[in-house]
Parts: sequence; C-alpha cells; structure tokens
Amino acid sequence: MGTRFLTVVVTVLAALVAAGAGVAGGGLCTTIRGGTLTDKFDNPLVLGYDQFGYNYQAHMFNGTYDSSDRVLDGLYQADPASADYADDSLIMKWSDAWIANVDCNGDTKLDRGLVDGVVGGISKGWLTNQNEGDYTDLDGVVQHYTYFAKIVWVGPGGSLWGQYKIIQEVYNDPAAGIHGLQLMVGAPGFGLNDGWTTN
Repeated sequence: MGTRFLTVVVTVLAALVAAGAGVAGGGLCTTIRGGTLTDKFDNPLVLGYDQFGYNYQAHMFNGTYDSSDRVLDGLYQADPASADYADDSLIMKWSDAWIANVDCNGDTKLDRGLVDGVVGGISKGWLTNQNEGDYTDLDGVVQHYTYFAKIVWVGPGGSLWGQYKIIQEVYNDPAAGIHGLQLMVGAPGFGLNDGWTTN
C-alpha cells in the first residue's frame, strides 16, 4: 500500500505541474507556465520578459515608465504631463509578497500579499524602483538624473500610498545639486522588523 500511495501522489503532483498548478500553503495555485493567468487587461502572462518589460516569474520589470502601465502610448498612466519622463528607464524588483508569480485565489491574476499561502489582496513585502533619464532644464540644457528607492509595506498609516514607506532613497541630479543618499530608515535591508510593520 505504501508504494502504491506514493505512486499516486507522484502521479497527481506531476499532473498538477504539467497543468501549471502548484501547491502553496496547502492550496492549489496556478502558475504562469499554465498559460491561463492574465494581466489587468486580460492579456495572457508569459514566462520570461513580455513586450512591456515585465518578467513576473522572476519578480522583475526592466522597461520605461511608458511600458510599466502596460499601454505603449508615450505616456505614463495616460497622463499628458508624463510625456517628459515616460521614456525614462525604470527597473523594478519585488518580493513574492508584493506580487506573487502564482494565482492561489482563482481570479486568474497574480496574487498580491501572498503570505504563508494566504492571499491578502494588497501588496506586502518590498519593492525597489531604479530610474534613470534626461530632462531639459529651464536654460534649455539637457540634464541627467538617477534615482533609487526601497519601498516596504508597513500597514495602515504609512507615509506613502497610505500603507507603505520609503526606507532608502538615493538621488543624483548634478544640475540640481543633489548627490547620493537622501534617506535611510533603520538598518540595511528591506524590512523595519520581521513583520514589515512599524508596530
């Protein structure tokens, strides 16, 4: 009986992997490999980088502000004021709790706030933003800047978007006289404490 049971378990797990599903927190989760997960516009997600610069499997984005909203229109979030920076380089990396690379709640979207197999519905964990670009100053001279930020979920009351906090900021814009580390909260890393909260 032991060998037969093990054979059945291995066969079922192999079938789940072939179908693009995995087990997380005791539940059945759909993976990107399965081909049924979609973005906010219901376009299928793919393994590796897509046309916009997202690699959801690797928790990474490498593109521009324009492509980060998954609409290639020369703008960021359809805002005409973004035309000056929409083509600036943007690299993002995030933890599994920010945006997982699986769907465990069955809505065909990647889970946000997936912690210990439970989907919270809002991004938790951490995200980094690294941008670089050029702008024309008031004298008509093209200037270059770089920016990097670490963002963590801290719960309600956070200073960024109501639940998040920037814990490190590095900004270089020589024309504006800005150089290096601008902000650092706590020790190096991505969390204020083990629970990602300030409590």
